Amino acid sequence: MNTPLSRRDFLGQSSCAAVGSLGLLSTLLNLRMANSAVAQTLPPGEDYRALVCFFFSGGIDSYNLLVPNAGSAVYDNYVNIRGGLYDGVTNVDGLAISGLPLAAHPTDPFAFGVHPSCGDYSTLPGIRSLYGSGNLAFISNVGTLVERITKAQYDSSTARLPRGLFSHADQIQQWQTSVPTEARALGWAGSAADLLHAGNVGAKVSMNISISGNNIWQSGRKLFAYTIGNQGSSLPDDYNSILVTPDVGRNSRIAIRTSALDNMLQQEYQNLLDQTYSVNLRESIEGSAEFKNAFDASTLTTPFPGDPGYTYRPGFNQSNDPARIIGQQLKAIVRTIKARQALNMRRQTFFINYGGWDHHDEVINNMNNMVDIVNRCLISYWQALGEIGVQDKVTLYTASDFARTLTSNGAGSDHAWGGNSLVLGGAVNGGRVYGSYPDLALTAPNVITNRGSTLPTISVDEYFAELALWLGVSPGDLPSVLPRINTFYTPSSSAPIGFMQP
Repeated sequence: MNTPLSRRDFLGQSSCAAVGSLGLLSTLLNLRMANSAVAQTLPPGEDYRALVCFFFSGGIDSYNLLVPNAGSAVYDNYVNIRGGLYDGVTNVDGLAISGLPLAAHPTDPFAFGVHPSCGDYSTLPGIRSLYGSGNLAFISNVGTLVERITKAQYDSSTARLPRGLFSHADQIQQWQTSVPTEARALGWAGSAADLLHAGNVGAKVSMNISISGNNIWQSGRKLFAYTIGNQGSSLPDDYNSILVTPDVGRNSRIAIRTSALDNMLQQEYQNLLDQTYSVNLRESIEGSAEFKNAFDASTLTTPFPGDPGYTYRPGFNQSNDPARIIGQQLKAIVRTIKARQALNMRRQTFFINYGGWDHHDEVINNMNNMVDIVNRCLISYWQALGEIGVQDKVTLYTASDFARTLTSNGAGSDHAWGGNSLVLGGAVNGGRVYGSYPDLALTAPNVITNRGSTLPTISVDEYFAELALWLGVSPGDLPSVLPRINTFYTPSSSAPIGFMQP
């Protein structure tokens, strides 16, 4: 039975519920950009490109992810420096002593391996074989830098260092803004989107999509992150516009609330603030409805962890597989990419955060489990991109607060500096390790502190510049996206590092 609504009931229940909706708040904050973003001309045609930031918050021990293989002096140093993290028998931090060997490249100074959880799963290619097929590359010893410095400058305190060098909060912010000298609210993806979004002609939602809530990386002057969940966007509570549900009963409680809210939004208000809010709210609802329709129509056959058809390992199932959360989030990203044409998108960015990497203890067990989750989720993600035919149009890169110390604290590893990241995509010049992998001895010129923190040889500015250029930012506009890029790279026709195809 439908209970009539009083004006007080509507205002107290429906309006407040509408304004409080996560999806609506996200849209209200972000859709004001739709007609204001400055343009940078995109090539004609679809020319779709998307960038995915896979952030490992907490500081991943990335020298457990990419390791030297047996047979080199660097390998011997690795075994020695890890101390209590090396059990002296068969494992180095959960790694077979020689790791899972990677295919050798002529530029590699020695043989590399990866964590054993990076292997193939069933007959599907994991991180190791994606590297071998040329679709995945590692960027070694990258970190935040104010300027290039030497170990002697660090030891003598004559070098300028990033603010809060070993602080989670400061380093997360700097990895998302590229600016190590000050607290900054503008993320580099947000600044890039300010330039590129106008190429998404007719789009009603931001080109910046977050599956992990608000973040600095996607915050620009005009554009922000549009937050979605595993099932896409949501409308205000008890709101079912005919844009979404045409056959909703006209006498139902939901229909009455919807009609009342629609009537309010169609009014012309004398107060400028009231009118602006009404217009933005209406556009937000319409944009959210359009996104919901496009997302709901965007289905995949590729199974992800958490799906009924996924092949689970013994002891795992749909409800208890620890990979299901990240798996379903990556699935939502691919579904959104599939809906790109319905949403009028030619450029997009996506943000996903996987936390819990602050392993001051239990490094071996935690890394075994968490790297396995990453590996299995990336397998499904890569397959799904292939299903919709965009593997060469989407690039995923990893980032983290910092790496971990090479030496043990007795149970795990602590906060350090330079670390290793991976980049995955059909446009990646893969099968290579870029940068200078440290030789991992405490006396080495690129290892600082008696705990074994590595001094970065590649700045985050160079790392991000290559990704921004691939996304479509022009060389001349790079300084507006990465304010300190000229300290490390002069924008030109040559790439900063070389891991991306044009």
